[in-house]
Amino acid sequence: MPLADMVDILKPDLCIIGAGALGISLAIDARARNLSVVLVQRPGDEPGNAARDEAVRAAFMASAARAHAMRTASALGLKDTDPKPSFRAIGERASAIADAVAPQTAPDRLAALGVILRDEPAAFSDRQTLRVGTTLVRAGQFVLATGSHPTTPDLPGHDKVQSFNPDTILANMRKLSHLVVIGGDATALELAQAYRRLGSDVTVVPHGPLLEGFDPEPVAILLRSLRQEGVAILDGASVTAILPRSQGTGIAIAHADGSLDTLDVSHILLAFGRVPDLGPELLEQARLKRDPARPDFLQLSPQGQTSNGRVTAIGGAAGIYDAQSALRQAAIVLQRATGAAAGRINPLLVPHSVNTSPAIAQIGLVETANGLRPGQMVLRANASETTAARASADLPGNTKLITTSDGTILGAAMIGAHSSETIAMLALALERGMGAADLAGLLLPPASPAAQLVDLGRQFIAQHRPSDWARRRAALRRLLP
Repeated sequence: MPLADMVDILKPDLCIIGAGALGISLAIDARARNLSVVLVQRPGDEPGNAARDEAVRAAFMASAARAHAMRTASALGLKDTDPKPSFRAIGERASAIADAVAPQTAPDRLAALGVILRDEPAAFSDRQTLRVGTTLVRAGQFVLATGSHPTTPDLPGHDKVQSFNPDTILANMRKLSHLVVIGGDATALELAQAYRRLGSDVTVVPHGPLLEGFDPEPVAILLRSLRQEGVAILDGASVTAILPRSQGTGIAIAHADGSLDTLDVSHILLAFGRVPDLGPELLEQARLKRDPARPDFLQLSPQGQTSNGRVTAIGGAAGIYDAQSALRQAAIVLQRATGAAAGRINPLLVPHSVNTSPAIAQIGLVETANGLRPGQMVLRANASETTAARASADLPGNTKLITTSDGTILGAAMIGAHSSETIAMLALALERGMGAADLAGLLLPPASPAAQLVDLGRQFIAQHRPSDWARRRAALRRLLP
């Protein structure tokens, strides 16, 4: 009997592999545009649910920030209070908030919307066909929304002790007396500060670069602030082994100067970044190429297009771990599937942030040890000179703007309260083609943290006053009828 007579064949406009929050959101939006959709739910939950993880972490960090505010209330003329955190109550609140923002994922609701849901093992059989159980799917476009999972480091003794990763630690309902954070990315420092503010002793062992890719000036300010709060940061140190003990855990450390040491801790957080959750069944027959520089990642365009023109990766599968950027990728998928002019993602216009306090945010070109090229300049504004920083006592912080001599904005890095919101404004300005001088004309509410942008715009104008000839020409125009 021919194969076509033995199996079902589906030919949807869109086949989404991965029924996590991102995949479900894309399926619902696609049906709203009258696209036919097959949604493939792989066995078990999709890893790395970015939207939920962000909601849980934001709620947890908000509790930590409130505890810190109680301890330091005297900075605003109030009485300092020693908070008594309940990790169970904090965790339950964070979970409730995450559940409230999660999409409606009931299979009956998806079916009512017209989404064809399949929950059997899936594998590509060729570049254009996905086998899901006994069903063949030949879609106009396939989308990998399979998420990501935390990287597991190869540390001696790691497999002999229990440890947390960024996906599991926030489910913890108990106080951690001494947490060692192994890793130096944004998530590592965000969680290190939060647990310190909630009463834990915290030591950070970067085991590599600290905040690699971020401008070193705001990083130095952040590290100083974290140390003032009591976070021990062993800059340049690496873990050589994890030592199981009858009580607690030992951490063998090699410091930057070559000296050796051991550290007694109660709990371990491994924060070594994330990798896409992609098995060979999703790569080989579809002929999806891996990135030569990062073998755990796919070779992709900024929009997530793979080496197979029918397959796009979004979110964690594309190495994108923040929910808003993933949703931007999903929107481009829908534009392509509906025949609309598809947008493009310029990597230089994607903001990056560290959601500590003070927060770091940057976009575009950042200053490095190599310095700037001829014709480029740096403008700086100090957060402590703004009304917002003085009123809230959040004084540490500054903004640096890199421009060309004609005012083209090349990039920015900032640290301080509300940096992520301010960099979002700057990202929009860059998308609209605004220059440094245009920032001086921003109309902001009173005591806005973004006042630094206006200051930078005024600085640029002050340094680029019109020439005598330009002033004469302007005067001549005024005289003409």
